[in-house]
This record gives sequence, structure tokens and C-alpha cells, in this order.
Amino acid sequence: MKRSVTGVVVVAALSLGSAPARAGLLGTTPFTVSCGTVINVTAANSGLTLTIDPTDPILSTSCPGGGIKVVNKGSNALNQFFTIDCGTNQAAPIMGSGIGIRLDGPNLAAFNCYVDGFTVGLEADGDGADIEDSQVQNATGDGFVVKSKLSITNINIVGVTFTGNRAIGNGGWGFNLAANEISGGTGSFFNNIADSNAKGGFTIKGDGNALSGSEADNNGGPGFLIVSKSCCSGSSGQSFDTAAAFANQGPGIVYEARNDGSNCVGGTVPTCTGGTFFPLGFDTTPGGITAADNKGSCPPKSLPTMLGAGVCPIALGKLCSASTLNRCP
Repeated sequence: MKRSVTGVVVVAALSLGSAPARAGLLGTTPFTVSCGTVINVTAANSGLTLTIDPTDPILSTSCPGGGIKVVNKGSNALNQFFTIDCGTNQAAPIMGSGIGIRLDGPNLAAFNCYVDGFTVGLEADGDGADIEDSQVQNATGDGFVVKSKLSITNINIVGVTFTGNRAIGNGGWGFNLAANEISGGTGSFFNNIADSNAKGGFTIKGDGNALSGSEADNNGGPGFLIVSKSCCSGSSGQSFDTAAAFANQGPGIVYEARNDGSNCVGGTVPTCTGGTFFPLGFDTTPGGITAADNKGSCPPKSLPTMLGAGVCPIALGKLCSASTLNRCP
């Protein structure tokens, strides 16, 4: 995602204590990051990166009312961008209650951020969100929450980038994603990994979402619960492959999507005579999706597979009509 620097004016509401000898940077300007820091994105500071320094106060205290919030609103929001880079703060995660990092608006990013505790660790609300190489652990609710209502038919949709993140030991879902055209895959260090989250590993709802190389282990519910209801998801890149689910208390993988006629296994196209239509985007390649030791049963209407215990693909509704598919973007 391209982010051009269009200004250098810093606009922020801060809760500051005494300034340390060093501080983080906003662009190239020294900037102390404390609990409750709020950045309002404008044309003047669009394209800048807030880089947290190990000396910033937010890394040495517990934040009682939330950590960092970035707000991108207004008539020019679609043309504005902003990034937080926590500098891989694994040794001193952002800790507290409320929401650890909140990205409110389109085109906002968080990189290399470690968050411990809070109600929600990291929440992004807007198309164009980009969350990479970050970890949330011990949140009382969901670890990561991503929301965007922009439809796959909207010509302005950018989609969501979500790579190399880990959710560990959270009280809700590890990853609760409700957006369209999510691109989720391997980051700089890890795949997307959900481990030991109380409600489940991944819940992903939306259309045109592509998830590759993710893993869900030891979660209290399903490893993956993926739902796409649009016949046009396939033309927008919907896919699910090279995933692994082990030792979850629910099914390993529940994948629900429409049948657009593109995923015939063992039959002859176009009617798949002698075979089975699987939901669009679901990888049926042996070894592509693996699962074992999951305890939950597959929901009704799940198709049988040879991919492992608790792999549950479901084709929603009737075969998508040619006229419907011809109207897809």
C-alpha cells in the first residue's frame, strides 16, 4: 500500500507526563507517546509514521483508559494515510484496559506492535487497514478486531492487509475480522497464528477474502470460522489454503461460501457430473489444508473431505446463476 508524505504538521491530543530524555518520532519530529495519545490525521500529517521508542512512557506503565488512538475522518479521509510502528516492542508490550491500539477510519496501519491485556488488543475500523507483524495476548475480549462495511462492488474499495500476526490467550476470539477483500498471509516473521483463545481462533466474515498460511491451535471453539455469502466472492479473490488447525475444542475449520461452479472435485465440468461442488475458494488439494485432534463436530450440510478431523466445507445456497456471475465486478 503506497503512503505518500503530504505534510509535516503534527496534530495530536496527548496525555503527557514529564518528558524522557529521548522519545519516539512522528515522521522525523521527536514525539513522546504516552497512554491516551490521540492522533488526528489531516492533510498536513498524512503519510507520516508514528514510531514508538523504548523510552516512551506508554511502554513503562499500565494504561487505564486505552493506549493509542488514530482517527482519520472527514471529507478527505479516503486520501489520507497514517501508520503506527511500535518497533517490535516485545520486551515491553503496551499494557492496560480499554482498547490497546485503535485505528478509526480508512487507510490506517499498525506494524510491529505487541499488546498485552486490555478489553480488545488492537481494533481497526475502516477499509484500507494494514496490520502486520503484531501480537495481542491476554485481552479479556477479542485479540484483534477488524471491521469495514465497504462492499466488493464499491469502486473505491482498497481491502485490508493482515499478515504475520499472532493472537495468544485472549478471552474472546483471537481474530475477529468482518470486512471485504482481506489479504491475509505470512508476515516478516510468522504466519497468522491463533493459539489458546477462549471463543476460537479466527472468525472471518465478508467477501473476497484471501487467507493463506494461517494456523489455529488449542482454541476453546473453532479454529477457523469463515463465512462468505456473495456469489461474486470468487471474482474478488476469495480463497482459503495452506491452513492448519490442531487441538481446538470446536471443529478445526468451518468454511462456508457460495457455489459458483468453479470448484468441482472428482467430476466433469460444467455440471460436475460424478463429483462434488465445493464452496468457491476452498483448497481441496491434499496437504493444502491440514487438521487433527479437533474435538467439535462439523455443522449440518458439511461436505465430507479427506483433509483431516474437523474440516467442514459448506456450500451455501443454490448454484450461482450465470446471470448473477455476469454482474460481478
